[in-house]
Amino acid sequence: MIVEDKYSVSNYEEKINLYSLSPSSKFILYLLKQRGPLNQMEILKKTLLPKRTIAYALKKLQENNFIKK
Repeated sequence: MIVEDKYSVSNYEEKINLYSLSPSSKFILYLLKQRGPLNQMEILKKTLLPKRTIAYALKKLQENNFIKK
């Protein structure tokens, strides 16, 4: 997963999207921003979050255009 350049949020609507994310989604977004592109298995190893939580968080991050595959 790759973090979109809009991570540095300046737009009001984008801020709303960021604040509406779950803590797990925010944590994964932070991890991707710090570590660069990671696949689901790498995220699982680094966070110890359940696979289902990671999949859901990545789905939400993609839907809100914070990351892309």
